[in-house]
Amino acid sequence: SAAAAIMEPGPEAPGPAPAPAPAPAKPLFGGCWSCRLLSGAGLLLAALWIYQGPRRSMKRGVPPSMAAVAQITFAISEGR
Repeated sequence: SAAAAIMEPGPEAPGPAPAPAPAPAKPLFGGCWSCRLLSGAGLLLAALWIYQGPRRSMKRGVPPSMAAVAQITFAISEGR
């Protein structure tokens, strides 16, 4: 009958194929160890340079200013 043909499920139409999983993100600079070592050494040397400025004036007997204290605190926090 016509009513039975409407109620019966017919063959399912194929849906879109599942999309392939995205590739994992590549790290910045490709995970190059020499780049990491070079930038890490540069950061430590910059902290040392910032630290030495106020330190020299304190060795001469000049009392440290608030800016010098902030500079030394920043340099110490960068070195860790």
